[in-house]
Formats: sequence, structure tokens, C-alpha cells
Amino acid sequence: MFQGVEHMFQPMARQISCPSCRQPFTAQVEQIVDGERDPSAKARLLSGTLNAVRCPYCGYEFRLSTPIAYHDASKELLLVNVPMELGLPSAEQERLIGSLTQAIMNSLPQEKRKGYLLMPRSTLTLQGMIEAILEADGITKEMIEARRKKLRLAEQFLQSDPEQWQALAQQHDAELDEEFFAMLTASAEAALRNGRRDAAQAMLMLRDALLSLSSVGQRLLSQGAEEETRIQAVVDDLNALGNQLSRETLLDLAIRYVQADTTDRLEVLVGLARPIMDYAFFQLLAQRIESASGTEQTLLKMLRDHLLDLTQALDQQTQAMVQQAAQALQAIVNSQDLDAAIRARIEDIDDTFLSVLSANLQNAEQTGNQAAAARLRQVMERVMDILAENAPPVIQFINQLLQQPTAEGARALLAARAAEFGRELLEVMNTLLGELSARGRSATVERLLTLRQMAVDVLGDVALQEDEQSASAPEPPASEPPERKDGIILPFSARKRPRNS
Repeated sequence: MFQGVEHMFQPMARQISCPSCRQPFTAQVEQIVDGERDPSAKARLLSGTLNAVRCPYCGYEFRLSTPIAYHDASKELLLVNVPMELGLPSAEQERLIGSLTQAIMNSLPQEKRKGYLLMPRSTLTLQGMIEAILEADGITKEMIEARRKKLRLAEQFLQSDPEQWQALAQQHDAELDEEFFAMLTASAEAALRNGRRDAAQAMLMLRDALLSLSSVGQRLLSQGAEEETRIQAVVDDLNALGNQLSRETLLDLAIRYVQADTTDRLEVLVGLARPIMDYAFFQLLAQRIESASGTEQTLLKMLRDHLLDLTQALDQQTQAMVQQAAQALQAIVNSQDLDAAIRARIEDIDDTFLSVLSANLQNAEQTGNQAAAARLRQVMERVMDILAENAPPVIQFINQLLQQPTAEGARALLAARAAEFGRELLEVMNTLLGELSARGRSATVERLLTLRQMAVDVLGDVALQEDEQSASAPEPPASEPPERKDGIILPFSARKRPRNS
């Protein structure tokens, strides 16, 4: 009934039947979750989406019952759960627990095989396993109960008439905190991953409404607006440099930020221009420090230390993202059911994942590994198709614009379809510009700025109304979008969370 030890760490394809329509189909099953090595699998377990499947025939959603082991070496924690509904005899349960434990132990180097692995802790229910994991993370039962109260409050809002939301928001203002909004966003993303578009849209609409109706929400909106303004200011400064952008002019810009007491822009600058901030850049800064004196030298030293901290933090974050993307790609490539494996890890698929996938594909082609190249091309094709399925219509349209090989093609597409989205198209473009800028996607930012100006020209009066109600649009670059043979895939968080008007 269950797979052998050597396969347990990878999702397994299992033939199952839908409890509703009885149609057979293949689903991906995960039996071992390593919280330290695979945080995304841990997140799926905690959110209730691990081994959650949706029937491709009737759309019925359910969770597969299967033995699960959870391991976290950093906390010396090993939990196992064998669902009671499986009705397995005690001897069979012990055999399964032993197999799961052995698989985990075999995956560890000798020095990490400690005594706790010989005493796995069994939980009666999957919820009991989740609570034990949260407790090990420092989340108490009281905190869990507080989260449940927030969930019940969200359900109360969703079940009420939107006209009553303002009164309810005033009544529960103290409970509408940052955790509440993060929970709503996470719940919407989980619903979207499971194909529940209507539920996801309802939660996002509620979140956006409550942001303007609550004290904390208004503060978050204000902070977000300030951040977008800061990002746009740095983008404008870099665009103003144009062909003059170099290590010298970039350093001058950083110094200007420090002198003007706008050091908060340095983090944005590092995110956008990290490739230029190399060894030669810091050598240039060191030369400036040596030739300076007094207050100026102190300021330059402070700038150097701050930039070193920012670049180191960004590099560490990037390395962690690349490592997580590589793990997700390996699991998908090794899976027997590509679609199921991709859908199970849809939250991991962002521009970093696509970059890792493209790099691996290029390497396989260059080294002549035809089998690997064919498999990776298959993964790329299915990832693109599934991402398109999950994206809201306005994001799909923007992605189509970005994939147009010429400016003329983009204009024609805008002329044909921009009116379908109206002001929402410009609002989402503004949101994407901020997010892409923060992620250092300067080439995409330039293309999107140009496309946004095209959209403004096409939409006319609708665009003018939008500009009156929001910050003025950034100036597009003078050049047209470069011609491309392929498209640009937007960051997944942007695809899932468009801003609603």
C-alpha cells in the first residue's frame, strides 16, 4: 500500500479514486516532511494543504489519509502520525513508523544520528502533530487559540453583507491587526492554489476593504504608499542616469542619499543595482575614504559599513532563495506526476525558481545531457501552463503584454483588450512596478514602465481619472521595449495578490 523507504522523501504518485464521483486519478503523496531542509513542505503541513488534492473530474477537494513523519534536526524533533481511519493493525503501524524513521536516519550524516531518532513521538491526530510543531517553534496553545479567534472573525465578515463591514470593523478594530491581514492573505493564497478562485477573491476583497476601514490597516496602507514612493524615487534617479550609469555615478548617488539624510533609499538602491556594487565599486569607495578627511570621511565610512551590511544581507537572502528553488526543482523533476508536483509547490514558483530552472536547462543543453534537457523543457512547459491557469485575468493580460516580441504587438494587444480592465490595469501595473523594483528586476521595470504609458495612451479618460486618484505615474524610458523571443513571468506574489480598486 505504501512506497519503500528509498522513495519516501520524494512525493509519490499514487492512483486513487475520488470519494465523490469515484473517478480514478493520480495524486502526489508526501509522507516525510523535513522542516529544516524543506520549509515549504512544513508550510504546506501547517496550512493543511499537504496531501490535499482536487479531483480533476468533479472538482471535489479532500485530503489523503497517509502516514506522515515530521523531522526537524535543529530542534531534535521527530513526530509521526498514522491516521486512525486507515484501520491498520498495531504491527503494521509499528512497521510503518520504523520505515519512516529509518528513511530519515539514512538521510542524515553519521554525526547527526542522535538518540531522539530512536524515540519518535506519535500523535493521535494530524492536528496534534501540527500543534506539537508550533509548540516547538515557540507558539503556545494560547497563541493558536488567538489565531482561531481571528479565523472565526474573518468567517463572520465573509458571511455578512459588505455593507455591514464598516460597523463590524469599528466593533473589532483592536482585533484587526497585522497578523489578521497576514492570515487573510495566506488563506487567500492557499485557496487559490487549491483552485478555489471565488473563495480567494472574496478573501482578498475583504482584506482590501478592511485595510481602509481599520486603524492598523490604514497605517499599513500609509507605510506601503511611503515604500512605493521611496522605490519610485530610486528608480527615477537611476533612470535619470541613463547611459551615464557606472560605479562612479552610482557611488555619487549613494553619497547623495546619505548627505540628504535619505539613507532609507540605500536598501532599494542595493536591491536594484547589486551587480554593479562589486569589488571594484568598494575599491572606489575606499579610495574616496582615503582622500577625504574629517566629517566627510566619517560619512563615507558610515556609508561603506551600511552598504556592506545591505549587500551581505541581500546575498544571503538570494542564496537561501536559490537553494529553496533548487530543492523545489529537484523534487518536481524527480516526480512521476509533473502536474501534481508543480501544483503542490506552486507557492515556490517565482522568478528565482524560473531562473534556476533556466540555468539548469541551459547547462544540460551545453553539456549535451539530452535526457535532462528534455525533462527540464517539459517542466518549463508545464510550469508556464499551470502558472497561467492560476493567474488572475489582469495579471495574465500583463504577462501577455510582456511576452510580446515587439512594441507594435504590445500596442495592438492593448488597443484590443485594455478597455476590459480599465483603471484596474494601471493600478496593478503600479503595484507590480513597486514589487519588481524591490526585487531588482530593472529590465522588467523598464519594459513595464513603457507598457504602462502605452496603456495610459490607450485608456485615455479612464487613465486620467486613475492618475488623479493615485500618485503620478513614473516617466517611461525613451526606448521601446527590447525585442524578445520569450516572455517574462511575473513574481508569483504579484500574480496572486493584485490590488483591488
